[in-house]
Amino acid sequence: MEQKQNDTIYFANLDILRFIAAFMVVIAHAYEGWCGWWGYPGFMSVDGDHKTLSTFGNYANTVIKNGGFGVDVFFLISGFLITYILLAEKDLTGKIDIKKFFIRRGFRIWPLYFLLIAVTPFIVSWLNKPSPDYLSTALFYNNFHSMTTGNWEYPFAHFWSICVEEHFYLVWPFLVAFIPNRYLLNTFWTVLFISVFARFGFNLYGKGFYYMYLHTLSRMDVLAIGAIGAYMYFNKTLRFTMPKYVRIALYILFVVVYASEPYNIYDGMFLACFRKYFYVAVIAIGMSNFLLNPDALISFKKKNVFHYLGKVSYGVYMYSNILIAIIIEKIIVPYNMVNMYLYFFLNIALTIIISIISYELFEKQFLKLKTRFEVVKTSR
Repeated sequence: MEQKQNDTIYFANLDILRFIAAFMVVIAHAYEGWCGWWGYPGFMSVDGDHKTLSTFGNYANTVIKNGGFGVDVFFLISGFLITYILLAEKDLTGKIDIKKFFIRRGFRIWPLYFLLIAVTPFIVSWLNKPSPDYLSTALFYNNFHSMTTGNWEYPFAHFWSICVEEHFYLVWPFLVAFIPNRYLLNTFWTVLFISVFARFGFNLYGKGFYYMYLHTLSRMDVLAIGAIGAYMYFNKTLRFTMPKYVRIALYILFVVVYASEPYNIYDGMFLACFRKYFYVAVIAIGMSNFLLNPDALISFKKKNVFHYLGKVSYGVYMYSNILIAIIIEKIIVPYNMVNMYLYFFLNIALTIIISIISYELFEKQFLKLKTRFEVVKTSR
């Protein structure tokens, strides 16, 4: 961690991780959009038939679709950072100003979130798509709506993860504020175990994919793991003793497993309850070393373009999935430009451009207001 000023919390490479996580999701969503219209890319299919994956295509398909794991990376980052800031505030002032916490989170999340809700009627009308359920999204239970209907509604399909974050924000400051510090670590572990037991119950009663993937309790565990890391680092009990060769071997194993099997498969009790923790543990080890270990395998001494892209990563996540349908239905199809490379270029380029404009002209204005309610200074 670097401190810009004595009272400023700043994890130098956190923005890079945010961008990587967002980019993983962008590619996964764009790929699924392309496959939904035109089948598998020719170079991934047998004899270019766009229907049957080749051996290479199977691995490539798994890797790209597993990009949805980026959401868990976001949760891991969020659990770590939010908990660390709350611990620092409690250490500094002896309490948590919960009102200011909610105002800060509101200024960060709500402006763009509700802007997109506000423009959705124009988007769905332009694309001639059915009207989505606005109430569940506006009141942050979109994930439960999708879970019970079994339907991903455009353009709110990916808003479920923001709803899970909001549920986390509703609970976490109270835990940190009112539970004595000596019991906090056990509390975070308890939240993790509750998540495991929730998925155990959903699997036992045959609730299926949507409950495993979208239910807040199913996803709260990764946020709790981030919080455990924050607690250990804040209290100086997090140690970086793993030799480099062990880390390298672990990362290689991760890549092999990541390319070999889908991440979001919940068939059977082991897959539903425990398999994900291999992925999360490796990423947590990599993240903690990248952010906090002077002996990290990769380190950036100076800021670069990826630090900035990390700052706009919220917009990257929010805009990209909405742009997929617009690019396909208003550019690719009408002008008969069915070219996968053009499609991915347009999605990535427009997503980044619009996210930068949104951040600079819209979101940043609210972030300036957010700083007025900071108890512990943080970098935007």
